[in-house]
Amino acid sequence: MNGYRVRVHPRLPERLAMCVVAAVATVLNVLLKLPCTVPGPPDVPRGAFVSRYGCWSDVAALWNSRQLVGHVFPYVTGSQLGNGTVEYPTLTGVWVWLTALPVGSAHGFLLVTGAVAGVLAVVVTLLLVRVAGRRAWIWAATPPLALYAAYNWDLLAVVCTVAGLVVMLRPPSSWSTTTRYAVAGLAFGLGGAFKLYPLMFLAPLAIAALLDQDAVLRVRVRRTVAALGSGVGVVLAANVPFVLVNAPGWLSVFEFQASRPIGASTMSVWYYGLLPWSADLDGPAQQAMGTMSTLATALGIIAVLVVTVVLARRRGSAPWVQSAAALLAVYMVCNKVASPQYVLWLLPFLVVVRISGWWIGAYLVADVCAVVGFFRNTYYQAIGAGTDTWAYQAMTVGIWGRAALLVVFVVFFLRSTVVTRPPGPNTLPVAVRGTVVTEGTP
Repeated sequence: MNGYRVRVHPRLPERLAMCVVAAVATVLNVLLKLPCTVPGPPDVPRGAFVSRYGCWSDVAALWNSRQLVGHVFPYVTGSQLGNGTVEYPTLTGVWVWLTALPVGSAHGFLLVTGAVAGVLAVVVTLLLVRVAGRRAWIWAATPPLALYAAYNWDLLAVVCTVAGLVVMLRPPSSWSTTTRYAVAGLAFGLGGAFKLYPLMFLAPLAIAALLDQDAVLRVRVRRTVAALGSGVGVVLAANVPFVLVNAPGWLSVFEFQASRPIGASTMSVWYYGLLPWSADLDGPAQQAMGTMSTLATALGIIAVLVVTVVLARRRGSAPWVQSAAALLAVYMVCNKVASPQYVLWLLPFLVVVRISGWWIGAYLVADVCAVVGFFRNTYYQAIGAGTDTWAYQAMTVGIWGRAALLVVFVVFFLRSTVVTRPPGPNTLPVAVRGTVVTEGTP
């Protein structure tokens, strides 16, 4: 092209199609969950009804169990969950209170939550397109959104996480590196104030800020402080006021999560791997499993961070995105709870990090087997059919398949590269000096 750069209009129809698909998937999830917002048939046990249709969602369940209908501002009264206080970090609790204000029933609350989830799903889609082009279809057009978009409030933390990735990988050209790190840290801290897991990503971000050999030491120290300061600062801002007003109410969230038994509903390898001892929710195995899961998670996180530092020193730049993805995989496989919607946390990293579609497909199949098998197995147990069913086998394959693939992903993530579009706005495809670069090349 004689050195000239040819710009082509962006593929707006394809992006629009991604957004529509993501929104439709969210609507499907809301429709799936709606039956559980109204009383079931009087002659059918509630457990059998919920598990038969797989319509359980934390949104509808917590409306009743945490007395959200009272519209009491959370965390500021009492010392236990309930009366508006939910078992999540403060910003999620405030968000739940805010979105519950316009409604007076679980049905309406799920509809409002689903509408917000649809908007968030579209925002995440557009952010992922900015980073990885058409690989964003992995987010928009695979089963997780249709299964879990309105299951819980996880999309709040997901959009913060993806915003942090975009800020670092495709920032505005006018931003300095210090600004990028500060805003990314802020995004991860904000995500941590909704759900704790994005706080893990501050560690590899700080490693990259300090060890990347693209600036003098003074600049690297400054941007490390900016990343950690903004991330920790937003967490403190979201929590300290509640601690000062009512420390026992704020602490009740952490006490609940710490004392939560590892039961069948956690869908973790700890419970299913240590049967029959783990079936006793009050027995000694519970404390042992809690200790083992905590130690395994801590050791896994330390190992990933050590590898990240070694790679950063060897290469001169830290693979911080890959490290963040590996940290998440470690947490998902080692933590005592493996709730099904956690796949929404992982999916953006499967878009941004160059992982083969076959591996991604295998994980998504295992995830579907786990959740479908779990609900059908629960239904069969409720009607007295026992566990010798196809559903129990599917659940078993799904739970252990997910765990095995997460271990594989830890290694794959750390060895992979990040998928990025060509630099500059609206350049897909771009012809530069006779070489055509296509957006989102797998």
